Amino acid sequence: MQPGTPEQNEPALVTALITPLLRLRAALGSGVRPTAEMLAALAAVPGSVRASGDVHRAGVSQLAATDTAAAALSIMNVTAGRIGDLATVAETLAPLLFAAYDTRDRAAAELDMLISGFRAQATPLVNAARSQADLDAVVSMAADYVRDGVRVIATADVGMDALTAKVNEIDQPGITAPGGQADTGS
Repeated sequence: MQPGTPEQNEPALVTALITPLLRLRAALGSGVRPTAEMLAALAAVPGSVRASGDVHRAGVSQLAATDTAAAALSIMNVTAGRIGDLATVAETLAPLLFAAYDTRDRAAAELDMLISGFRAQATPLVNAARSQADLDAVVSMAADYVRDGVRVIATADVGMDALTAKVNEIDQPGITAPGGQADTGS
């Protein structure tokens, strides 16, 4: 049974009390990860960029041997450096992306366990309840589970913030426009 699907004979109180956990879980998304093809394409980016850089450097070397290319050599050398920088950025971003998926997956798995655990404990208690005090104990238990769920989300949020900070620290290569003016993309 999926954690977000009510059990066949789940008491209405359990269904109502589990709603906050289900909303926390839904906020993490479906858990769909990139396909193998997408991952292969991402992994191939640095190699492709480096290969184009090799071709560029070979062309620069050939042009450097001519007198007519002297004026363009400076910008061409900068471009060659930028190509290498782009490959480095791609190599740096891929592991951060995978770490983000892992962070999300861990949080989702923890929430799924909380949801299943609450249902497993609360359903028999509600079914056996004979007084308001019995039901109050289930409500109190639900509050504990929700606190744990919020802790899971907060922990994942801290992890994602750390990954975002690492992405922001990556030195993004600028684009050099003709005429030597740098375009920062803003």
